[in-house]
Amino acid sequence: MIIDMPEMPATPIAVFIYNRPQHARSLFESLLKCDRLSECSVHIFCDGTKKPEHLAGVQAARQVVQEFSPLFVDAVIVERDQNLGLAHSIVSGVTDLCEKYGRVIVLEDDFILHPFFLDFMLQSLDRYVNEEDVAQVAGFTFPIRVPQKPDAFLIPLTTSWGWATWQRAWKLFSWDIESAAQTLDADPRLRDRFDLDGAYPYSEMLRHVAVGRVDSWAIRWYWYTFFFDKLTVYPRRSLVWQNGFDQTATNTTDARPGVQSNLDDFLQQKWLNPILFPNALKSNDIIFDELKEFLRPMRASHTLATRLKNILKLALKRLIK
Repeated sequence: MIIDMPEMPATPIAVFIYNRPQHARSLFESLLKCDRLSECSVHIFCDGTKKPEHLAGVQAARQVVQEFSPLFVDAVIVERDQNLGLAHSIVSGVTDLCEKYGRVIVLEDDFILHPFFLDFMLQSLDRYVNEEDVAQVAGFTFPIRVPQKPDAFLIPLTTSWGWATWQRAWKLFSWDIESAAQTLDADPRLRDRFDLDGAYPYSEMLRHVAVGRVDSWAIRWYWYTFFFDKLTVYPRRSLVWQNGFDQTATNTTDARPGVQSNLDDFLQQKWLNPILFPNALKSNDIIFDELKEFLRPMRASHTLATRLKNILKLALKRLIK
C-alpha cells in the first residue's frame, strides 16, 4: 500500500521594500536566478510612506513589486498604509511568518544574491532545525581567511545582511534593551566580549538604541543570541552582495573598502553541492579571531565618525541659540 506523505510547506522568504525601486529590481532579478526558488513562497512587505518626499519612491517601488510578483509562485504582497519603519516592519513580518511556517528567510531591498544563496539557506535550515544552540543562518560573510573545507562555520555573531531563522530561536527576540545596556555597563568583561574583545563597538550601538537615538532590530537580536550563548552558521564565502552603499540608504551610505569583492567576482564563485558542514557544534574560534582582526580597524573609523557627528550637532545647537 502506498501512503501519500504530506508535503512540507514552502519555506517563506520575507522581502522588505520601501522607496528604492532600482534596488528592489536588482534584488528580484537575482532572486529569480536562485536555485530551489520553487521550494519557497515569497512574501513582500511594502512599508508605508514616512515623509512626503518619499512618496514617489514608495509608489515606484510598489510598481516594481507588481511587475515581479507574478513571476513568483503565489507571491503574497503586504502594502502597509502606515510607516512602521524598518525595525518594526522586519520584526512583525518575521514574527508572523515564523509563527505560521516555523522558519523564514529574510531579505531587504538592497541585496544582490548569489544563485546558490537559497540552496545554502535551505540546507542549513534543515541541518540545524533541531539544534537549540544555533539561532541563525547567515548569507553574508566578510572577506576573511577561511579554510577551503568545510563549506560553513559557526560563530557567536548574528548578521542582518541576508539571513534565516526558526521559530524556536526567534522566540528569544525582545524589544526590551534597557536592561541589556544596564547589564553591560555593570560588567566590563561581558561588555568587552559583546564588543568582540574590543574589535567593534556593539555596546555603543546598543546604548544608542536604549536611549532612543537609533531604531534597530539587529542589535537587539544580536544581544539576545549573545546573552543565551547561541551560534550562527555562515557560508565560507559570502552569498549576499550589499547593494545599498549609496545616499538612498538609511544605514549603509558609508562603504568600507574591502568589505566585499566586486560584483562580477562575487557572482562567478562556484559552490559544490551538497554542502559540507562542520562536524562539531561549536564556535570556530580561529575564524572568529580572524573576523575580530578584520573588524578592528573599522572600530576606529566608526568612533571617529561618531565623535565628528557629535561635534557637528553641538556646533549646530550653539549656532541656533
